[in-house]
Amino acid sequence: MKMVFILNGLDCANCANNLENIINKVEGINSCTINFMTNKLFLDIENEEILEKIIKICNNFEDGVYLKRIA
Repeated sequence: MKMVFILNGLDCANCANNLENIINKVEGINSCTINFMTNKLFLDIENEEILEKIIKICNNFEDGVYLKRIA
């Protein structure tokens, strides 16, 4: 299941890379790619139940970071 999110609140490209690596280690994630320049997170997951965990990871990663699904 492929999804696209706006990822707001990240301060730097290194933070985006770190968050991408954390998400890619979660069981049930086929792939996660973050484009820091466009503030987009591209996610391919096995099932929608894992989505809540990803949202929690993003919200707890850094103050002010949040996701908004766009596709």
